[in-house]
Amino acid sequence: MALQERVLSVLGAFNADRPSLSLSDIAQITGLPVSTTHRLVANLVGWGALERDERRRYVIGLRLWEIGVLSPRAYRYRSRILPFLEELFVATREHVVLTALHDGEGIMVEQLLGRRGARLAAGLGERLPLHASSPGHVFLAFGPPELWEIIEAEPLHAYTPRTVTDRDQLRTVVRDVRRTSVSISEGAIVTSTVSISAPVFAHRGEFYGAVSIVATIGTVDPNLLAPSVLRAARLISAALLTAGEEPPFRPLRRAEQPPAPPAARGAGMEKRTPAAGA
Repeated sequence: MALQERVLSVLGAFNADRPSLSLSDIAQITGLPVSTTHRLVANLVGWGALERDERRRYVIGLRLWEIGVLSPRAYRYRSRILPFLEELFVATREHVVLTALHDGEGIMVEQLLGRRGARLAAGLGERLPLHASSPGHVFLAFGPPELWEIIEAEPLHAYTPRTVTDRDQLRTVVRDVRRTSVSISEGAIVTSTVSISAPVFAHRGEFYGAVSIVATIGTVDPNLLAPSVLRAARLISAALLTAGEEPPFRPLRRAEQPPAPPAARGAGMEKRTPAAGA
């Protein structure tokens, strides 16, 4: 195994179910010798890709997160998207989530957590199943046709008794989503939660992903929330449509302070007497 493959296998040992690992855990998961694992981990810690937590176990490091947020899917249009997600959050006080389509899967790239604490089926950077989530139904309705090849390739897992696992029934659900531009899914992954999603389109009308509200079943009427979700999705789509190919937003660095305006640059300078006739 090449060095870069071993490094990637060490980083790939971490996931949402294994956010912290011991050295022996990493060696067992990757199948690498403990001595090799120790050397690779030490280099990754030195670079900042891994860190040690309070229990002296290894976790993903801040430097790797700094690089990760530069991903165009998660970062490029963030300044245009966030105001509308925040507006939806303030209006509903429920979880607000943005899921982007990437490599045939829905990945959660933004989340604003509401006060009621509904259980989420996934966290930031995690994937949602196409057949069992309201964002997934939006992807199947408005995304590329190749997504149906994924659905046809393997059995559909039943997360709860309300998960749609029959493909004909799933096609009916997706047709309704296509007609209404709204997907409502109750208890399909987490038995206690309902999710309401609507499609988001980017530059040139390309499908981008879905904006969603996630709430506890019985605390909201999803049909009353649907217009708010649809409005937020349309506003985000309009903002992304006008974004064009603009460079990604990034905060101003200290070394890149803008020049002072002319009035400020002239402050403290001697006032020159205008020449005659000026």
